[in-house]
Order: sequence, then structure tokens, then C-alpha cells
Amino acid sequence: MKQESPARNVVHLPANSGVLRNPLPGRNRHSLVRRAGHAGCSIMFAAIVLCYLPASLFSATQDDATHFPEVVAPGQSVTIPGKFDPTKSKTATVRLYLVGTTNPVQTLAGDVTDTGITVKLPADLKPGRYYLTRTSENGIEVTEPSELRIQPKAVQLDSPHPTTAYRSPDGRFAFDIVGQNFSERAQDNQVYVSGQGPIIKSWKGSTGQCEPANQPPCLSVESSEKLHVSGYSSERYQGPLSLSVGIAGSNVRSAEKPLVLSRMSETGVLFWSVVIFLALGLVVYRLVTRGIREKTINGRRYSSFSFFFIDKQTNSYSLSKFQLLLLFSCFVFGYLYVFLCRWLVQWQFVLPDVPSSFSGILAMSAGTTVVAAGATQARGSKGAGAVFPSAADFISIGGQVVPERFQFFVWTLVASLGFVALLLSQNPATISGFPEFPQGLLYVMGVSAGGYLAGKITRAPGPIIRNIAWDPPNNEITIQGENLSSEADFWIDDTKLPIDPRAQQNLVKATPQDQAADRTFCSQLKITISSIAGLDLRTGDHVFRIMNKDGQYSDAPFTPDPPAISAVYVAPANQAPPPAGTKQIPAGKEAVEVSVAGSGFRTGMIAKWTPAGAAEPAELAPSAVHFVDSKNLKITLTPGHTGSATLTVIAPKGFSATATVTVV
Repeated sequence: MKQESPARNVVHLPANSGVLRNPLPGRNRHSLVRRAGHAGCSIMFAAIVLCYLPASLFSATQDDATHFPEVVAPGQSVTIPGKFDPTKSKTATVRLYLVGTTNPVQTLAGDVTDTGITVKLPADLKPGRYYLTRTSENGIEVTEPSELRIQPKAVQLDSPHPTTAYRSPDGRFAFDIVGQNFSERAQDNQVYVSGQGPIIKSWKGSTGQCEPANQPPCLSVESSEKLHVSGYSSERYQGPLSLSVGIAGSNVRSAEKPLVLSRMSETGVLFWSVVIFLALGLVVYRLVTRGIREKTINGRRYSSFSFFFIDKQTNSYSLSKFQLLLLFSCFVFGYLYVFLCRWLVQWQFVLPDVPSSFSGILAMSAGTTVVAAGATQARGSKGAGAVFPSAADFISIGGQVVPERFQFFVWTLVASLGFVALLLSQNPATISGFPEFPQGLLYVMGVSAGGYLAGKITRAPGPIIRNIAWDPPNNEITIQGENLSSEADFWIDDTKLPIDPRAQQNLVKATPQDQAADRTFCSQLKITISSIAGLDLRTGDHVFRIMNKDGQYSDAPFTPDPPAISAVYVAPANQAPPPAGTKQIPAGKEAVEVSVAGSGFRTGMIAKWTPAGAAEPAELAPSAVHFVDSKNLKITLTPGHTGSATLTVIAPKGFSATATVTVV
């Protein structure tokens, strides 16, 4: 049957009417009119007119009873109720129209049962008001009287991304919104902040620009599952907030999800953690600096920072001090970092907790330091080793690398560096505390500390040289100190002193040490240098070494020509120098050049000047000391007030000379 236009061919009838009867054929209609009376003709005429009325006019008087749910979502199945015969056809053609239009949006196939026709709506069906038609057995398209209202799927907000947003360079915030069923038309989406209402002022369209321009925040659509918001400016004290997403023209809105607006960027938190940590370190450094009087070791100047780790008993670096200070520094820095992250990023106004595992490590470290100090006091110190302290002292005693110190040093570095690395690799927005130390690692570090202490207690103490003197007339060198073995080997300038079989007397004269750990330990040794050693010790600087039987050694410099000061004065211009032995300079607050006469001066010498009335000496800059020759120096200093002052000159190997100078 040829289909006519929908305006004349679509008839609205209740769905339970079955198939719509065809209009009566023309021949039968005329015979019926002739047989009927006047009233019958009127009724038939009215029926014919009703059959040929336009569908839109007929639907205006149709019953408003609905067969469909109030709201239908895309992809949902709906049923047209009625009485049908599935034996004739198992499927039915169903067309979908927007209300007010005559062109079908889509043609669908419905499943026919005895009580209805079920059809599945397209999953991509756009929101709007629709009506359905079905094709009857006679080929006539019948309109269902119920309106089909398609609402968008419920908006689902999974989470903002990131859950903590950091400020952009312009001072505003940008973040993504991840979820489902967002409108792909940017203007249909709106973001709501709890207590603030809608926040989006502009939307990015097909032009790629936010419209209207210069009205942030701006929203853009990446997909139906992801929105992007840029240019949001937070209110004062607005950190944690709750946001939701709604679709324009409907009352559909997602559940609220939390978003945190950070006060400070990730880099800013790290920067200020380092700044505050260094500021605290500087305060401690200045306090320690004031308490350190001697900053030179054998003539070499060291910073005050080095003396945090130097053991003054041996003038070498202490492993126990290093471990305690390193772990404590990591703890302080980590605590500052976690505190700033929780305060300035997460808006958590609570001091961070300290895990028991880290407290245990600090207690273990402090206990190790205390026990090590006690062991040193009871058993004696390790060997002093080389003339100057070096990093090798952390893993060696008296120049000998020992396994217990090595493993203790390595585990200290692993624990400290691992702690800082794990801490800084976390997102400041999610960090909640210190990294946890596994129980197994705590056991390993405990065993490591125990091994270090066991070695310190069981190993014999090493030699320490405190004073050394050279007696040229007797060709004899005298050393004083601790744990100096009378059966040790001796070197001078890397030359081992040989045994002289022609010697008529003992070349080593020993003074036994009280309460020594070894019967051969002495507090003083006088060693006669035999001529068969072939050493020329009349001039120059030399290094003496004593090595005990266990391989621990101690070095000490000595010289036959130590510095000596015979005169200190300010040379008058164009005049003869003052008499020999003069040690007098004029007072003043301006720097002057002072002439120093004497002997044993060397290049690279440094000087200290203690003005009259001063409690501590002032170290002069290396550039203030000018070497003229072995008997003369030029030193630039500020004399200060009148009175008795002190000048000290120190050679590179630590040899020194001191003179009292009268300031007038």
C-alpha cells in the first residue's frame, strides 16, 4: 500500500485498540448510505470525516494517559502495551519522532509478544521529547498516544584530577573533572561549589576560545568523560571544597566530590623546607662556632662545620658522630617537609606524628654514640692515623680499613638517603607522615650497630701522638701520647728505621703507660736515630710514624728548624729599623703592616692576633701574611687598644711560634 503524507495517514488511537481499520472503500460506503435513513447517513458521514482528519488535529483530543515511564534514558527498552499476534510477525517496525516534527529520527525493530511490542532505544539518543509510531498489519502507521521523554543519563562525577590543585603561574587554579555522561556541548555543563554555587563564567567552543572572553573560570570539554576547568580563583581561606557537575536545562546533578586548593606549589614546599632547615642549621652553626677556639689541625685550617664530626682526641673524623648527626638532620628536614606539606598543601592543622620505627632508629643511633664514647674511655681510642683528618676515617682505625666500621657506615648512608628519597618522591598532597622502616631493616641496622660497638670494644686501642720533639745534638726524637707500643715499627718520611746491630745500647727508651690495655704500651718514647738509617734531619719538615703490632698507626710532623719570633715592629719610613728584639707596635683601629723577624719561616704560613683585652684570638686571612724569606714576614693586622697583645704564626705542618707584643 502506498503511504501518504503523515499528516493524513497518522492516526492516534489507544494502543489496546489493536490494528487500525482501513477507511471504508468507496463502493460499500455509497450503498450503505442509500439503505440508511437520514440519521444513519449523518452518523456515517461523521465517521468518514473523522477517519480523514489530520493526525495532529485528532491527537489534540486524544487521552493523555501515558504508557511509558516519566523519564526514559538513552539505551533503555520501552514496551508498547496491547494485544498482538506474534505468530503472524515476530517483529514490528517502530519509528521515533521528535515532538512537533514529521521526519523520523530513527527506525527501530521491536519484538512482538501477546501483550506488547518491546523496543530498545538507541544508546546515543539525544535528550528531548519524542513520540513513537508503529506499522500495523494493514501497513498503516499508528501513533502511540504516550509522549516519550528522554532525559540525559545521570551525571556521574568520579573525582577531580588532581584531587589537590596547585596554582598556575597566573595565580589561579586549573583542574580536570573526570566522570561520565557529561554533555559534549560545553555550554550545557556547569560546575557547582558547595556554598558558592555555579562557578563557570565562560565556555570554550569550536573556535578554541573561551566565550565570553576574559571571564574566568572557563570550561572546556575533552570528552563526555572529562571536563577541564581553568582560571578558577579561590576565595580567602578556601582550601578544601566540594564540587558537583550539572547539565543545563535539567535538574540532574552529580554527587559532590572533594577538591583541595593548595596554598603553595610542590616546588615551594620543598624550597621553604630547605630554607628553614638551613636557617636552623645556621643558628646551631653559629653557636658552635663561638665555642670552638682552635680551628687548625697541624697548621691546616678547618671550618667550624668539620668540627661537628672531628674527634679532638685523635684529630680524625668520628663515625658515631657522623651517624647521629646525619640521621638527626634527616629527621629534622623530614619533619619540616611533612609539616609544611600538611599545613600549606593539605590544610591539615595538626603537627605530624613520628612513627615508632624512626624513633627507634634515633634511639639506636644515640645509644651507639654514647656506648662508643664509653668504650673509648674504658679501652682507649682508635689510632690517630694520618696527619690530617680525611673521609677514610669513617671506615678505618689508625689507617686500617675494618669491616664493622665499613658496614655501619654503608647502612647509615642507605637508611638516610633512602628515607629522604622516599619522602621527596611522594606527592605533597597525599603525604601523611614519615616513610615506615620495615621491621627487618630495623633488625639489620641494630645488628650493624652492634657489630660496630663489638669491634670498638674488642679491638686494641691505637697509637696517638700528642707531642713530638727533635734533639739534633743527640740525634734523638721524643714522642709523647697514648698507646705507643715499645715494640712498634717506626718510620720517618716513609723510611722505616732499621735495627742497628752495632748499637751498644737500647735505641728505644720507653716510659710505661698506666692502666694500659697492652703491656707494651707507653706514654713516652725516646728513639735514637742510627746513622745507618741514612736520614738527613738537619733541615726541612719531616713526618714521623709509629705503627703498632695490629697495624694501627699515627703520624706526627716535626722539624729541626721550628719557627721563632725575635722582633715585631712597624718599620718607620726611610728610617733604620728598631733595635733587635723589639716587640712593640703603635695602637690604632686601622690596619697596618707589621714586620716580623725571626727564623724558620716558610711559605703558606698563617697568623693569629689577640688584641689587648680580647679573650679569643682572631684568625687573620691567609692574604694578610706575606712571606719575605725564612727570617722575615710582613703581616697586616689591626693593633687595637694599648696593652699586651699576642701574635702567633703557624707553619703549614702545624709548627708555630708565639710572641707577646706591647701595643703603645
